[in-house]
Amino acid sequence: MPAEQALESLVAVFAADVSTNVLLVAEQNDDTVIQRLNLDDTLAVDFRSVAQEACSYILGNLRLRPYDPGYKPDSDELSYIDLEDHEELAEQILQLARVQQAELFNEDEEIIDTLRFYSIVVSPSPRRHGIFMRTYSPKKELTRKSGFAAILGGGHYNKVETKIFLFDWKIDCFAWGGFLFIHNVAAFQRIFKYFDELRAKAQETMDTILAQIPVSNADEFRNACTGQIQMISKLAQISRKPYLNAVTMADIRRTIDEFELDIQIVDVDGQEQLVFETAPSKRWLILKLLDDTYLGSVMTTLKYEVNSKSALLG
Repeated sequence: MPAEQALESLVAVFAADVSTNVLLVAEQNDDTVIQRLNLDDTLAVDFRSVAQEACSYILGNLRLRPYDPGYKPDSDELSYIDLEDHEELAEQILQLARVQQAELFNEDEEIIDTLRFYSIVVSPSPRRHGIFMRTYSPKKELTRKSGFAAILGGGHYNKVETKIFLFDWKIDCFAWGGFLFIHNVAAFQRIFKYFDELRAKAQETMDTILAQIPVSNADEFRNACTGQIQMISKLAQISRKPYLNAVTMADIRRTIDEFELDIQIVDVDGQEQLVFETAPSKRWLILKLLDDTYLGSVMTTLKYEVNSKSALLG
């Protein structure tokens, strides 16, 4: 189903009784540890309300748009990812649906030290789960804050010795119906260590690009593209293009000529090579070209810019 329809179906889920669980996710020695909070009914209702309010607000106020790693959504936009196209991400989310396999949280100090996020899992059936994620850290445990806490009891204040965890009414991202909906992009990237994965693949993508498309100052091009988050994001998009291994310099030249792009081509020992330029107005040109921002020369006979989807006259 389309993303908007999936979101609407999730809102409808809350009209019926659903089970609610909360999982704490920690990172220990590069291993992910998932533990479940033992909730009483009142607290479970509060967590369910957090998820329900997030859905209701989003559906009535935000416009959906596909997630773009290099794009900062406007305040009225909600990014989403089709999980069929992101197997590793889908597998991470699937782990959060295995509620009954998670051990109970027992306030282990090592787990608290390495808390990364928590997940509210709303389940209308044993096989269907809405998974709502929120970043978290050890600082949310009150007795770990600077200073000390006191609580009124029996007419006088006592020092708080019991561990108290603070939760809020916000959600960073949530998964349902084969999609991941992202309300807070920066938090999503921290939760899933998204850019760690992108960085790891950036060099491999550059190897593929340079094997197909010679660049005269290849080292300068590589260092620029793998040293900036936005460019790493663009490389991730390019790596998923099905035509990347087939594109040729002839395709590149034809596209540059047709769209009058300000990209230089030089002859080096009889071989045509692109020139990467670091000026702010030009440093993105090669990546945009390889991302097929200008369709027509390689993929179709129609010429238009991908972002606008409007035809270019000529």
